[in-house]
Amino acid sequence: MTTTDLTAAELEDDWFDEAPAEPKYAVRAGRYRFPAPPGAKPSSNGWMRMSNLAGAFSDQRALQLWLERETLKGLRIADDLYDELCAAPPEALTGDYLEALADRARERAGANAASIRGTARHTMFQGFQELGVIHGNTVMRSQLGELLDVLDACGLDLLPEFSERVIWHPIADGTCGRIDARVRCRRTGQEGILDLKTKAKKFWTFQEVAGQQAGYDSALLIWEGPPNEDGRLAPAPRNNLIGTSPECRGKRVALIAHMPQASGPESPPVHIREVDVEYGRAVLETAAENVRLRSLGKATSANRQVHGLRSPAIVE
Repeated sequence: MTTTDLTAAELEDDWFDEAPAEPKYAVRAGRYRFPAPPGAKPSSNGWMRMSNLAGAFSDQRALQLWLERETLKGLRIADDLYDELCAAPPEALTGDYLEALADRARERAGANAASIRGTARHTMFQGFQELGVIHGNTVMRSQLGELLDVLDACGLDLLPEFSERVIWHPIADGTCGRIDARVRCRRTGQEGILDLKTKAKKFWTFQEVAGQQAGYDSALLIWEGPPNEDGRLAPAPRNNLIGTSPECRGKRVALIAHMPQASGPESPPVHIREVDVEYGRAVLETAAENVRLRSLGKATSANRQVHGLRSPAIVE
């Protein structure tokens, strides 16, 4: 039989592999869509991200002002977007449309460049841990080499089986996150969290960073297996890494691998920084309380809202 004797469907079966199915459990619309662990109340809207919870600790005014400046700059640079905005009828100026247009304007202004470079470095780090290969340009490869040298100088070994693993924490009615790595100290055998950060220290502070790492460090469960019914939430490994820096000596710590990136050929040095997870735990608990209070402040149902209409005085 020749290929001309086969039907189109048979040819497709013979020559083409099926596209891999989309993972059932993943991050969608900014929330983790994973099953609830035994004994926990299921979340119909998914689980909050640990980074978002930690970000609820502090004032975001500086970030918001920067976003507004970048949006205006983008509209000035991209006159085609400005023309589009002016041509849109008033009924088209919905929240979704304006939000999408503002995002496109910021992208034209280069506001997303640092985020894209950071994502690329995370992808490179994951590929190295899981496959032992390094993909990236010269600057990225140099930074990864510098990071590995710094880890070695600190006596820390990567535990590659914990690359990019999803964790679940019971705080705030259930919160998920994705740890970048875990490490083991060659001298003590202690193990702890290692999180890769690529941002210049502009908007994030060690309040949010410590809170996020404390959540990763004390997570109860970790996802094992593929992102479908064949996987499961299992007990997370316990971390016991102790700090050695003057600021954190003797304290429980998580580690930040800070790989700041710039647009040019020269990048700032890579270094490892310790964060106090006990302080981070207090930050995370405060953030969870902020989330709860904000939810009550926005509530509209009579049994939850914190305001009401005062009745006129009754004169007898």
